[in-house]
Amino acid sequence: MNSKTHLLIALLVAIFCAHQHSSFAIEPGQRPPREVLDGARPPLEDARRALAAQDAAAVRAAVTKAITALGLWAGNPETATRYYPPIVTKPFDAESLREWWLKEIPRGLRGLPWLKNPTGDARKMQAGLREAAWPLGGLARTALLFPDHRDELTNHVRAGADWLIKLQHPTGVFPFPIGPGLNPREKVGHIVERMIKEHPDIVVNDWIPDDRTDGGLQFDNGLCGSALISAWELTKDARYLDAARRSGDWAISRPLVANWNYNAFSVGLLARLHTATSDTRYLDAAVKKADTGVLPGQMTGGRWFDAHNACAVYHNIILRELLALFHALPADHAFRPTLLDALMRGLNQAADETLAKGFTGTWTDNFANGLQRIGETKKWRDALNVNLNASGKGDAPTPGFAVLSVLEGVGKKP
Repeated sequence: MNSKTHLLIALLVAIFCAHQHSSFAIEPGQRPPREVLDGARPPLEDARRALAAQDAAAVRAAVTKAITALGLWAGNPETATRYYPPIVTKPFDAESLREWWLKEIPRGLRGLPWLKNPTGDARKMQAGLREAAWPLGGLARTALLFPDHRDELTNHVRAGADWLIKLQHPTGVFPFPIGPGLNPREKVGHIVERMIKEHPDIVVNDWIPDDRTDGGLQFDNGLCGSALISAWELTKDARYLDAARRSGDWAISRPLVANWNYNAFSVGLLARLHTATSDTRYLDAAVKKADTGVLPGQMTGGRWFDAHNACAVYHNIILRELLALFHALPADHAFRPTLLDALMRGLNQAADETLAKGFTGTWTDNFANGLQRIGETKKWRDALNVNLNASGKGDAPTPGFAVLSVLEGVGKKP
């Protein structure tokens, strides 16, 4: 065979292999083969140990090895993302959005957790204290946005905040209840069921005030502490800020864990506490947790490498909390360029996916916050418009509480 024949054969083989590779493309929701998981396990264990030791360099080195071991599976979401049409980038109607939200408020008031369960009985709670944190923070922010409704909404905020601080554990954490919502068939229920089986003593009077090294309590604690900061911003009641500070002090003491979004909840809470109090202790802790416990998991393309946090909903959580930190950082802070780079990549990835495939049911608040806190960026603006134009159409979800970040940004410049 002459050299031209060899070259032709090589080209044909390359084309065949490329076709085979494309025909076996990895789809979101597919689990990696056992050999891939086995190869990734040692560096993932190294990462867990490095996180516990708060060794940022070792965390990054271990993650790099894990990404290499996962190969094409790195950054593949564990569940398939659902997309909602249409993909329309025309500007949304802010006034219609305001009217929609004001109509949603009365419906939401009927289901407030502190009205359904005024004694705070753990056995009657469906979804933990996060079920109270979302409406509490949302009502406080709504009251600030709509002065005509401020008095009425402030009464609800005070009732909710008073209810929540009564359930705060003496250690400062907002604990997890053992209620009917703790369904072992659900992901959270399964995790907590395993924890209880391994450590029966973690349940104290129907509450879990210490998750040992799991890290999951950072979820509810971060949301509750942040909601109380919003309640304080509205009412200036020092009790609410004091309770939020206790939750932040608990967060500072917690070890870093291998779930990046758990660590991110503490980052966001601590950042908001710094914004509220100017206490640099909170900012320093938020930066350290972000630098070691959140950013190392991000890939160059903006997505987090593990299957769990590669999902849109957890990508959204991480970006939201990192944006809170960016907002808290002084303009000359040494960490600002590093954080800005991570946010730009994360938001660009989310926007590119939205513009190519449609509304994912998430990312709306982050596009709005990114535009406010970083600056006007066409693809983020277009992606925000896609989300708002698709929200509530057909079987697409509504904007929910994300509408508040949008309305807070209307007419504002970063």
